[in-house]
Amino acid sequence: MILMINKEFEIVFAKVYPEFTRKLINKANQLTPAEIKICMLIKLCFSNNQIMSHLKISNNTLANSRSSIRNKFGLSRNESLTNAILLI
Repeated sequence: MILMINKEFEIVFAKVYPEFTRKLINKANQLTPAEIKICMLIKLCFSNNQIMSHLKISNNTLANSRSSIRNKFGLSRNESLTNAILLI
């Protein structure tokens, strides 16, 4: 599946998950646009490898982004970022 990470993707995503971005920002209002896109892909159950491939980012960049998102959510290292995002 080829996924374009652009406005078209965001529009289609918003139609499928109309409240996701609002709830995400309410939970962690300091997220960057790149972090929001990562959260969207996590919500779609993309693997880390799929996220890296689609966003054309390295493993280190994704790991740093996930860590930043986790901190902004107030999650401990023992809490699952994926589970937190899937519950939104």
